[in-house]
Amino acid sequence: MTASVGPYMLSVCGLTLAFGEGDQAHPVLHGVDLQVARGQAFGLVGESGSGKTTVLRCLAGQYRHWQGQVTIDGRIYDGERGAAHARRVQMVFQDPYGSLHPRHTVRTALAEALRVHGLGRIDERVELALQQVGLSLSFLHRYPHQLSGGQRQRLAIARALILEPPLLLLDEPTSALDVSVQAEVLNLLGELRQRHGLTYLLVSHDLAVVAHLCEHLAVMQHGRIVETLSTDRLCADGAQHPYTRALVAASEP
Repeated sequence: MTASVGPYMLSVCGLTLAFGEGDQAHPVLHGVDLQVARGQAFGLVGESGSGKTTVLRCLAGQYRHWQGQVTIDGRIYDGERGAAHARRVQMVFQDPYGSLHPRHTVRTALAEALRVHGLGRIDERVELALQQVGLSLSFLHRYPHQLSGGQRQRLAIARALILEPPLLLLDEPTSALDVSVQAEVLNLLGELRQRHGLTYLLVSHDLAVVAHLCEHLAVMQHGRIVETLSTDRLCADGAQHPYTRALVAASEP
C-alpha cells in the first residue's frame, strides 16, 4: 500500500468520548491531541483507567461515537470499520489467547483476513507472515492452545501484519507474557518496524517497555494527556509534570 504524502501517519485533535447520554453521560476522554510521525513508535502511558486503551479502541473503530478530528495515513477517519480502514490500521491485543479463535488453526487464523479482503496467493502470504514473526511452517496446523504465550503473541502480530497495514495499535502487547519472553517480542516488534517502515502506537503501563521501543510518548491521566516528551528526555529525568515524575519514581527498583 502506498503511503500518502505528509509527515504524520496519525494525527488526533480534540478526541473526546463519553459513555451514556444527557445527565447520565460519563466523559472518559477529554480533548486528546497527539501526532505520530511516519515510521515512529509512540507510547501512551498512564495508570489503569487513564484512557490509554480507550484511545486505541476509538482509532480501531471499536468505539464510534467519539468527537474530534482524526487523520490516518493522510486520510480523515470518521470511525468506520470498513475494509479500507483494516488495510491501514490493525490492533494487537493484550491477551493473545483471548483474541484468537480456539477452534481455528494457525493457518485459518492467518488466511481468514486474506479471504475477506479478496487477496490471492493465500498460502504464500500465510507462510511469509509466519516466517516474518519467527515461527516455522510446522505451526500451520496447530491450534492456539498448542502454542506458548509468546508464540500466540507472535501469531497475533502476524495476523495484524498480513494485510500490510502501515499503522499498528499495540495494547500492552507484552504484559501477559513471562519476563524472558517480553524482550523477545519487543525485539521482534522493533525489527519488523525497521524492516517494513511501520508506525506504532503502543499503550503500556510499563515505562521500561515504552523506553525500549518508542522514541516519544504521551502521559495520560484521567482521560487527558498531561505531558508529551521524548523517551531520551524521560530517561534523563527531564519529565516536568508531577504525575509523570510520580510514574517514573514508581517504576524505579
